[in-house]
Amino acid sequence: MSKITVCLSYYNQVEVLKQQVLSWLVFPRNIVKQYTFFIMDDCSKIPAEEVLKNIDTSRLDLHIYRVEEDLYCNIAGVRNLGAMECKTEWMIILDMDTFIPPVMSAQLLQLTQNNTSRVAYKFNRDISNDSSMLQKNPSGFKPHPAVCLIRKSDYWDIGGCEEDLVGHYGMTDPSFWYKAKDKVKIEIKENLYLKHKEEGAADIVRDTSVNRRLIVEKKKNNSWSTDYVRFKWRKVNKYIDANNIKLF
Repeated sequence: MSKITVCLSYYNQVEVLKQQVLSWLVFPRNIVKQYTFFIMDDCSKIPAEEVLKNIDTSRLDLHIYRVEEDLYCNIAGVRNLGAMECKTEWMIILDMDTFIPPVMSAQLLQLTQNNTSRVAYKFNRDISNDSSMLQKNPSGFKPHPAVCLIRKSDYWDIGGCEEDLVGHYGMTDPSFWYKAKDKVKIEIKENLYLKHKEEGAADIVRDTSVNRRLIVEKKKNNSWSTDYVRFKWRKVNKYIDANNIKLF
């Protein structure tokens, strides 16, 4: 039985999605069997199943979920959908610009072994190939604000991600960690390194002003929403690719 579900949010980064799936395929054979992989397709112009149709993913426990409404910055909703559908005890929230190296796939499993702590693990990322990020972080490493390994039960005890933020950019990660501070211990594993790909970032306007004001009010009034997954979605059915290989 798989022990960790990878919840990857995909929004129009076609080539990077291919690279993500190919990176999973080089996980050690005995390790990859302990993972389930979710691709959360946030109403991309080219659906995930179309992107992957010529890649043999038969050795992966891979599932695709398709959001059928193109909501602006639906980051919180997509993450909540992944957590809702997750069947494993642990899940890792993964952004498109961040990759799990093969060696780290085993290290993540080790973190969950005999682990009874209420903890969320965050990780360093190797940004040495991103000149713009290096200007502010000359060490070449920077913790990722979103990517974390967390129990599904703890994710929901925190309250999931705030979907009132959907429609405007920003504050999804800060609001989640603000709510988490009295629920779980947040531990940064600085010796575990994710790979960063600049081209994986979504092409959107990054104006946080509207959501910053909203979060100030929510903190003041403790008015966090529990209205989750406010959109139409479906699980993509199994299909056959051009080489008659069943993909998932």
